[in-house]
Amino acid sequence: MVEEIVYRRLRPEEAKDYRSLRLESLQAYPNSFGSIYEEQKERDKLAFENYIEQEHPENFILGAFTGAQLIGICGFYRLADARCRHRGEIMQMYVQSEHQGKQIGYRLLQATVAEACTLDGLEQIELQVMLDLKAANKVYERAGFRECGMLNGFYKQNGVYLDQRLMVFNPNKEVLDRLERVRFEKDVFILPHKKF
Repeated sequence: MVEEIVYRRLRPEEAKDYRSLRLESLQAYPNSFGSIYEEQKERDKLAFENYIEQEHPENFILGAFTGAQLIGICGFYRLADARCRHRGEIMQMYVQSEHQGKQIGYRLLQATVAEACTLDGLEQIELQVMLDLKAANKVYERAGFRECGMLNGFYKQNGVYLDQRLMVFNPNKEVLDRLERVRFEKDVFILPHKKF
């Protein structure tokens, strides 16, 4: 029996579940994110906790759920400057290790992009990913993101430099058709489990 994974925006009462999973991601994969676990755990609230609680229309976290359990998160942040309102960023992408390798991350990314593309005037979605994260890079490429730059030596840890790859996605009708929602009930949707 195939387990159904539901992808949807997190609700205000799930802000603490988000916090727990976000801190887990920082602790489990410290070189995958710009934030540092020790610093973030000391904050009263993480930035996206506030957005979740406020049900912010443009800055949100999509979650992957199996039953009631939150197993993955992917954030979207729309740039606030008037000259940059056509742009937004994917951030904080994470799926628990026991659920990796099942295309949940890919589908969570698809769901987040689909949700972001419902925002009026959005033309470009960007992300940043460490170059050495091969699996993550493949997921982003498969989802239609393309490289637009590189920041060499972005991080320096224990004398080792890590490069960061900049990627961009420009939605068009063909791509949006691919991201069509199959089932939609209020704020819940499930993407097709088929290969594109």
